[in-house]
Amino acid sequence: MTENFAEKIENGEKAQFKVNPTLVISSSLLWIAIGILLYVMFDHIKAVNGTEKLILLIFIGFVVIRPLFRLLNLSPTLELSAEGIAYRGDFQTWDNIVEVKITEPSFKLFSQGRMLVYTKIKDQREMAWDIVAADVNLPLADLEELMAECMERYQTGD
Repeated sequence: MTENFAEKIENGEKAQFKVNPTLVISSSLLWIAIGILLYVMFDHIKAVNGTEKLILLIFIGFVVIRPLFRLLNLSPTLELSAEGIAYRGDFQTWDNIVEVKITEPSFKLFSQGRMLVYTKIKDQREMAWDIVAADVNLPLADLEELMAECMERYQTGD
């Protein structure tokens, strides 16, 4: 699959990645289950009154709905081209990218992993982006491989 994107970049096109709806929906379903559990715990164990119940429902609603707002983003969250990489509108050339590293969560139920992109600013290594797995519709390992290939091919070494 990464070969298609590599060919696209080599032909002068941009490889565009959008939000992964499967991960967003699964995360929302998980938060719905936790919200129902919290509501039942507080309602039956603590015996909350009407005002407290309303506050609890509003809080749980916000926690459940928050991940779903990612689905409203119709534009690509990540773009790779021969010139560089753009993440949520912020652009870095391939020469500025120093390292790309995937971090696996210790508790995989709530997160599917992150990709850390490091750049050099005034000859110091700094983290530029923290890309979560739900932001791209490609597995992070494949994306890391594609970015490493692009860094190897397009960095000039200046």
